[in-house]
Amino acid sequence: MKKIIIMIYSITVAIAVFVIMHQQKISDSNVIRIAVFTPTTHPALEEIEQGFKETLQTLSAKSYAFTTYNANGNRTLLRAQAEEIVQGSYDVICTLGAMCSQTIAELLHKRGVLTPHVFCAIDGAEFAHTLMHLNPSSTGVYVQLDYTKEMDMLHAIKPDTKNILLVYDPTHGTGLEKYKHQIEQHVKKFGMTLHSVQIYQSNEIQQKVAALVPTVDVVLVLIDNTVVAGIDALIALCNRFGVTLLASDLASGKKGAALAYGITEYESGSGAAHKAHEIVDLGKKPQELPISAITNFTLAINRQTQQAQHLAVDETLVKQYER
Repeated sequence: MKKIIIMIYSITVAIAVFVIMHQQKISDSNVIRIAVFTPTTHPALEEIEQGFKETLQTLSAKSYAFTTYNANGNRTLLRAQAEEIVQGSYDVICTLGAMCSQTIAELLHKRGVLTPHVFCAIDGAEFAHTLMHLNPSSTGVYVQLDYTKEMDMLHAIKPDTKNILLVYDPTHGTGLEKYKHQIEQHVKKFGMTLHSVQIYQSNEIQQKVAALVPTVDVVLVLIDNTVVAGIDALIALCNRFGVTLLASDLASGKKGAALAYGITEYESGSGAAHKAHEIVDLGKKPQELPISAITNFTLAINRQTQQAQHLAVDETLVKQYER
C-alpha cells in the first residue's frame, strides 16, 4: 500500500512539473524578444535606450525581454555582436547610432534575415534613407541636424569667440567631414576660424587635444559617439584651461559641457519605440512605416562649469534658445 501511495505521489509530482514547464513554455513564447544594440556607454545613449524601453512598455500590454549589446567603443566587438544579434532570432532589433545601425542593416540584408530593424540616434534623412534602401526591413527615427543654427547660437551667446576647435572622428558613419566643411564656411561670416583634430578612439583625446585647448576659445563636439564616449576628458581639459565646451547633445551638458545644444535624447528612443509598437502590436511591416525626424532642439547651460569654462551669458538671449 505504501509503495502504491509513493508511486501515485511521484506520478502526481511529475504531472505537476510537466504542467508548470508547459505553462512556462507557453508564457515564454508570448514574450517579445528585443535586442538593443549600442556602440558605447554614455548618458546620452543610456537615455535613448531608456526612452525606447519605457515608451514601448507603456504603449503595449505585451511582455518584453530586452537584451542589450554594448560594443564599448570596440569596432571588432561591435561586428561580432552584430553577427550574434542577427543570428539570435529576435522579434525586433533596435540600434542606437550610425555604426550599429549600418552594420545591422548590412548583415540582415547579406544573411537574408527579415527581422524588423528599428534605428534611432542617427544624423540626417540622407543616412536614414540609405539604411532603408540597404535593408527593406529597416525603419526608424533620425535627428535632423543643422549645425549652422548651432553656430548662430554660439555667436549670439559668446560673440567674442574667434577660434573653435572641432574634435571629431572622421570615420563616423554619417560623414562628419561634410559637417566640418559646412561649419568651417559658415563661421567665417562671424570672423571665427575652425580648427580640427581627428580622434579614432576615445582614449586618444588627452594625448591629441591637451596641447590645443589653451589656443582656442571654444571646443566643439558634434553628434559623434567616439568623442562623446570620452567627453569627461574634454570637460576636464576645458575646466583646466578656461575654455568653453560646446556639445551637440544635452547629456554631455549635464556631465559638464558649459554649453549644450541638442534634442532631448529620451525623445529619440521614444520615437523608435512607437515604430516598434506598430510592428509588434499592430502587425505592420517596417516597409510600411516611413522614417521620422526629431527636430526639437534646445539650449542648456551647465551652471556648475559655466564659470570654470569662461562662459558669461545674457540670460535674455538664453531664454530665446531654450525650448
